[in-house]
Amino acid sequence: MSARNELRRRVAVLDPMLRSREHMRRAIRALGHAPLVFNDLEELLPLRGSLLRCSALCVGLPPNPLEQQAWIRAARSLVGPEVPLLFLARENPVKAAETLRCSAGDAVLAAPSSFADVYKGMRAFFAQHGLAAEDAGLEWGGYRFLPSKESVVLDGTEIGMRPLDFELALEFFHNIEHVLSRDWLRTMAAGLAPETGGRWLDASVGRLRSQLGLIAFHGCEWKLSTIRYAGFKLSRSPGKKAPKLVTLSARDLKLEASPVLGF
Repeated sequence: MSARNELRRRVAVLDPMLRSREHMRRAIRALGHAPLVFNDLEELLPLRGSLLRCSALCVGLPPNPLEQQAWIRAARSLVGPEVPLLFLARENPVKAAETLRCSAGDAVLAAPSSFADVYKGMRAFFAQHGLAAEDAGLEWGGYRFLPSKESVVLDGTEIGMRPLDFELALEFFHNIEHVLSRDWLRTMAAGLAPETGGRWLDASVGRLRSQLGLIAFHGCEWKLSTIRYAGFKLSRSPGKKAPKLVTLSARDLKLEASPVLGF
């Protein structure tokens, strides 16, 4: 691929919010494009015009309604009229349509609650504007994640997952060999997790271990470990046995339905 075509495959992201910024970055990469990421409008302004050569611009609008119109105007001034714009809004679709006052060609992704929502919205946006998009899923070893279905293919079997579990699984696989704190996981699962306490995080991790074969058996390739006082870590030992599909026992299913786990 030529350098010029490579630049045209870049998709710029501007978003002040960590979670949605990460979701857009990951979705763009999963769809076969190179994300160019900024978290503040001031970072992007020096690249106005020809310096910011990209195939699309995705803008996560700030939560403050007073700032949103300024960001929309600035986004339009940053790129040429032929570059499509996607705005990610925090409001519900009806409110977003009323308050954002976007142009006819703009796309709005309103109040996505998960990576899967962002991925599906981004894929539809690319299709609308004729941008090539790969849809092979996200792969790590023997695991293939399908965001459009919120499922994982393992051992040739497609495993349907709860939205919360799918979100957390992706977080672990995007951060292999890194310890993720409980606070970080709660932040990245915001909107999907229960609003109040309970042991929902431990319960979700337990389901991931069972469903995806991430249990620390001797000789297993993948394991999802609890790091005392720190959080959780997904690790891989190359050369060991590939993961196998694990069927939940009756006891596991009973525990899943227990109200004390905070679902």
